[in-house]
Amino acid sequence: MALSNAVQGARHTVQRITWQDADGDPLNLTGATLTGRRLDLATGTAAAVDGALAVVDGPAGLFAWDYGANDVAAPGVYHVQFTAAFGTESDKTLAELWEVHPAL
Repeated sequence: MALSNAVQGARHTVQRITWQDADGDPLNLTGATLTGRRLDLATGTAAAVDGALAVVDGPAGLFAWDYGANDVAAPGVYHVQFTAAFGTESDKTLAELWEVHPAL
């Protein structure tokens, strides 16, 4: 699974992401609380994902990232890490590279 790139300032597109385990099978996200952080690889600055993260289809591992204003404020290459908290189980993390292209 790779994240789709975004364009600076473009918040109209919701990214749908399928979370897969190490074997390539969908991670069941039913009941998970999702959070995210992004690290700007050029500056080393880390920040919380400020857009909404919501489970769309738990058994299929599908969730949506509705970009917040800060998520797409600056062009660059980011390392994004999502965390799924299940309460009684250990948290799961998913890390991917993501690029925000400059708006023309």
